[in-house]
Amino acid sequence: MKKLFLLLSGILLSFYVSAQPCLHDGRGFYTQVDVDLFHRDNPNCTVIQGDVIISGSDIKNLDSLRGLVSIEGYLDISHTELLGDLSGLDSLRAIGGHFGIYSNLNLRTLKGLGHLQLVGDNFEIFDNPVLRDLKGLDTLAAITRNFWIGSNPVLDTLKGLKNLRSIGGLLQVNDNLALKGLRELGNLKNLGQELLIYSKQSLRSLSGLDSIRPGMIPAISIYNNEVLSVCDVYSICKYFDVTWGSVTIYNNRAGCNNKAEVKAGCDTLGVQTLQAGLPFLLYPNPTSGTLSIQVLNNLQQFHLSLSDIRGREILGMVMTEPETLIDLGKLPGGIYFMRLVSGSQNFASKIIKY
Repeated sequence: MKKLFLLLSGILLSFYVSAQPCLHDGRGFYTQVDVDLFHRDNPNCTVIQGDVIISGSDIKNLDSLRGLVSIEGYLDISHTELLGDLSGLDSLRAIGGHFGIYSNLNLRTLKGLGHLQLVGDNFEIFDNPVLRDLKGLDTLAAITRNFWIGSNPVLDTLKGLKNLRSIGGLLQVNDNLALKGLRELGNLKNLGQELLIYSKQSLRSLSGLDSIRPGMIPAISIYNNEVLSVCDVYSICKYFDVTWGSVTIYNNRAGCNNKAEVKAGCDTLGVQTLQAGLPFLLYPNPTSGTLSIQVLNNLQQFHLSLSDIRGREILGMVMTEPETLIDLGKLPGGIYFMRLVSGSQNFASKIIKY
């Protein structure tokens, strides 16, 4: 938490030096005219000291808010019908209270938040029917409390979160019907409360959560994800070893259907292998048929062994080519384990066949 405090302090000091405060009681923007008159009514205002609400059926742009550096209260952007992006908030670097983006019928992108570094309370992105990604949040480094991404039906990627390093509360991701992966969370190190992943999403893997420090996660809940089968990522595997925290895992796909299955995957692959990475690429994984194996180093010859979840070997062969194709089309859907051995080097990976 000391590192988080220093991070937040540095962000705040970097731009408050030349700030021009205004609007101690906050401001509501309910029409496009309200937005357009902001600078006329508040010349040179760069810091709004109170809360800000942006909500109106005719608001189509936020251009007149350019130059706004921070909002010390909360910011709610909700129930807009014409607003397609957040251009106009380009200078905004910090929000002191919670930040809500919800129920915006035409919001396709978060473009316009390209300098936002800190959210000082909860950050909630939910019920935005045409929002496809989170591009625009590329400089966001820290959220002091909870981060909730939910019920955005066409959101299929978390692109835009590559620099997010710390969440002080829980991370909740739910009911994003098209969401395919969490890889963009690969730099997330600190999580102060529960990891909560559930319900009606297209997630097949939790890859991307590998970097979270296991001792920083008080609880894990993963349930009702119909196609999620890869939960044995490094942070979760190590979580089983270093903490007595709460674990709730159920009603996902085989391989991630309960704690025992996840732990079995961790034990089979080995946490060290998961952390260090593999000297080869496997793709596509999950696969419905052909699996490509591409060696990334100078191994000239290696033995490949493929076994099912019960440990029965299905395929064994010596491979000498830098790239090899294997046909898994006739195998039933499920989890398989591949081992690659070259001399004293021994590597393992899990294969999902659907």
